[in-house]
Amino acid sequence: MKFICNGMLGKLCRYLRICGMDVIYCNEGMKALLLARKEERIILTRNTRLKDKENTFFIESESLPAQLRIIINHFALTEKLNFFSRCLCCNEPLVCVEKEKIKGRVPYYTYKNFDEFAECPKCQRVYWKGSHYQRMLREIKKIIE
Repeated sequence: MKFICNGMLGKLCRYLRICGMDVIYCNEGMKALLLARKEERIILTRNTRLKDKENTFFIESESLPAQLRIIINHFALTEKLNFFSRCLCCNEPLVCVEKEKIKGRVPYYTYKNFDEFAECPKCQRVYWKGSHYQRMLREIKKIIE
């Protein structure tokens, strides 16, 4: 399942990416509608003018935890969650990369203390499961349970 978050849902976009969902961010109403049709995406929005448009899901809540719960429950995504499998910046699926290939691209402490790394093939951003990983995972699981 693929989504588009409009300008009012930037944080939700990021959290859905953390959950492994294919989500793009688009702040242009007409462009979002065209993209949704072309790429078979569902527009997630709080914009009342888009409320009844084709391929659109209107979210009433202003609360990020509630928004995340609503999307995961409404679209039955619990079994499809794949945490930290997409780039948080450009939405590309991450690929595992050998430790030696990222030497000099991460802080020395990180390189020394971690063995598993993933990289975005588009923007080359490097990811690893540091303390932030466990903290974010706990936070998201608490939200969706």
